Amino acid sequence: MKKLLFVTLLATLSPAGPALAGETASEIAVLVADQSDANGNPMPTAPAITGVVGLLAAETGLNLVLHPYPWRRAQMLAENGEGLLYGAAATPERQRMFNFSKPLYAASQWLVTPAHSTLSFQRWEDLRGKVISISSGGRYGTEFEEHRGKTFTVEDNAATIASRLKMLSIGRVDAVMLDSFRGAAQLEARLNCLYPGDGKWTVVDKPLDTEPVLLAVSKSAQLNSVLPALNEAIDRLTKSRSIQKLLEKRLTATSC
Repeated sequence: MKKLLFVTLLATLSPAGPALAGETASEIAVLVADQSDANGNPMPTAPAITGVVGLLAAETGLNLVLHPYPWRRAQMLAENGEGLLYGAAATPERQRMFNFSKPLYAASQWLVTPAHSTLSFQRWEDLRGKVISISSGGRYGTEFEEHRGKTFTVEDNAATIASRLKMLSIGRVDAVMLDSFRGAAQLEARLNCLYPGDGKWTVVDKPLDTEPVLLAVSKSAQLNSVLPALNEAIDRLTKSRSIQKLLEKRLTATSC
């Protein structure tokens, strides 16, 4: 794979504006998890992620370019300083190797089950003995990690939502955990539209947790120099509610 070239902010680049005439900002990769549809065909990056990264690019003048990879590979590339990692939780393990941006927005962790075999979640004990499918290489909040491997076990060998839902449909796992800014009913409708199967999917109406969506950059990477500009942009976008308005627009979209 052609090595991506990353540089710090151009000396003449304003943190809130575009490069001067004649200059071309060097590409900065934003590493995101790739996905495929129910037939295994690659899917475009979610419009919400594309939109948020577009807002950041416009606000900072940085040439932010989305690069979808399997999540484990995206994390590895980020650890090597080859891009900004989109959506990694700030776990104690990751805090040792990454610096994090300010929160872009919040996302909840939802449990998905077949409609004919739902489960209840009010407390962690409700998941005792269950097998939960998580994203490949996924790490989550303190409580989840404390109960992982004790109250419940995880399955993280499937790389895409489609393959994880397939495991759910054949009974290899009891539930699939998905991150989303959507509410339970909205996520349920989207899943049943994007991944139709023999039955319907149900989203348990209480999330496991809600965490901020962040950008992560390796502590050893030159890209740390863009974090101040990104954080200032996030502050402005939060104040103007630009990100929230974009997400609200996605919530009311009529298509999947």
